[in-house]
Amino acid sequence: MRSDSIELFSDYFAQATNALTHVDARVKLVFMLAVLSVVLIGNSIGISLLVAVMCISVLLLIKIPFKMVLVRLVGPLIMAGVILLLQGFLSGDTPLHTLSYAGLTVSIYKEGISKGTVIAGRVIAGTSLVLLLSMTTPVNKLLGALKYFKVPSGWLEVTIFAYRYIFVFIEEAQGIMDAQRLRLGYRGIGIGLRSWGILAGSLFTRVYDQANATHTAMTLRGYNGMLYIKDPDRLTPRDVGAGLLMALIFSLLLLATIFWG
Repeated sequence: MRSDSIELFSDYFAQATNALTHVDARVKLVFMLAVLSVVLIGNSIGISLLVAVMCISVLLLIKIPFKMVLVRLVGPLIMAGVILLLQGFLSGDTPLHTLSYAGLTVSIYKEGISKGTVIAGRVIAGTSLVLLLSMTTPVNKLLGALKYFKVPSGWLEVTIFAYRYIFVFIEEAQGIMDAQRLRLGYRGIGIGLRSWGILAGSLFTRVYDQANATHTAMTLRGYNGMLYIKDPDRLTPRDVGAGLLMALIFSLLLLATIFWG
């Protein structure tokens, strides 16, 4: 598998040694959910931008490459842009700008832009929080924290299998795409779309076959419907200190939300 795919989808950076990776996953999870709730109840773009800048700054401080952070944010940024445009065109009563073409008139509304900006900010801030958690918390510790908070075991098992086999399917997809490129499968828009369809169909078939093979292998090894997930360790003084610092940050963000409305 290519190294860029490993770094992009795995907890490669979460396994590094820095100030945040050693903090208990339960503390970070509670902090993320608390700050996310502040972002969702706030009606100001300022809070969302502040949270996003804070998360990205922390990632850069712990030596996460900016290029890797940007790659993970590209999708949410595009989604935020689409939401902003749709709200601008579809919501509101006060035209901010009017576009006319071939007898068709479309207006961009002031209220829609304001509403879309708030929603787009929430998307970016929420993604930044999830990114901060995922790039500083190994998957096994995150699963242990979820188990501690009584998340249903079925959900945890689905998460384990999804994380385990996503790399297998990425490698399969890359192999199929490389073979198609060698046969000039992407030399035009029409042929490219056809190749994408073949890739999706082939990958779906292999996913189904892999699921059957995995179930058979686990059954032969005595699988009874339960996977073992290690319970998290007791909180250390460092975890308590980090929790108090995060509680202070949360309180400041909450005050800022009340101040900015």
